[in-house]
Amino acid sequence: MRVTQLRRPLVAAASGITRSTSTPTARHLQDIFAQLRIGVGATNAVVEGRRHASVKAQGAYRLRDSSTIPKKLGAKKSGDSYVIPGNIIYKQRGTKWYPGENCGMGRDHTIFALATGYVKYYKDPKKHPKRQYIGVVFNKDDKLPYPENAMRKRKLNMVAVPVAPPQPQPDLSASGIPNQVVRKGIGRNPHPRDERIIKLAQDGSYAYREENWRLGTLVRTEKRKMGSRRVAMRHRRRRTRAIGLEMRSEREDKIARRKEALDAQRAARARKIKDYRQRMAAKKAEEGGDGSTTSPTPTTA
Repeated sequence: MRVTQLRRPLVAAASGITRSTSTPTARHLQDIFAQLRIGVGATNAVVEGRRHASVKAQGAYRLRDSSTIPKKLGAKKSGDSYVIPGNIIYKQRGTKWYPGENCGMGRDHTIFALATGYVKYYKDPKKHPKRQYIGVVFNKDDKLPYPENAMRKRKLNMVAVPVAPPQPQPDLSASGIPNQVVRKGIGRNPHPRDERIIKLAQDGSYAYREENWRLGTLVRTEKRKMGSRRVAMRHRRRRTRAIGLEMRSEREDKIARRKEALDAQRAARARKIKDYRQRMAAKKAEEGGDGSTTSPTPTTA
């Protein structure tokens, strides 16, 4: 407690008592004790000895959930590491690194190898001043980027050469038979998929056979659709619509062929009836002519 702060009210009370010449009255005593009364505020806090917080309050402590799936980002292959096609080199969120020579990038920005070789991390100021690239070289001693206008390096020392266009083949062979026969599908409007092209064998056997690359097109196989469920549903609806249209065309073709057959039967029946009537009319005409010539003439008596 600070005595200096209580000094002034005590001095005032003492001086009030000393100034009174007569016996102090009740009113006078009340005024003296009113001067000794300690007010509410900073002085009251000092008198009572109240302590204030000396440490900042802290909120509730929570343990973080440690059961989240790790993303496992970062480099999976270091420089000069040997990789084969499909090996993941770097996993990232965003394009911190860009695919360079013989590398590709997936839709989640994962960089992977497209060829067998060694990994190289490099920069190419001529392509972009700030981007970083990851590439794969065939020789471990090679450095990226390659010099400008340098020959492209590929496996087996292959170089780009122009492909000669195929020579036109005559319609008839030396023996006078056609070199190619086209067989269309069944029905009034055959689908182009059902068309078969058969070529004459060049071994002198006079036999026709289909080319090897066309044999796989005769069998319709379902290919695996890669993508989201929405894309798969769109492909399924498209396939269902195509199958429905094909079945509808086959049904219409069948109905048209049946109608043509019925029309042909009716026409044949009408011709038979017409021929029969003509024969009967001719027969009646012949019988009528014969009866007029052979019948006796009546005589009158």
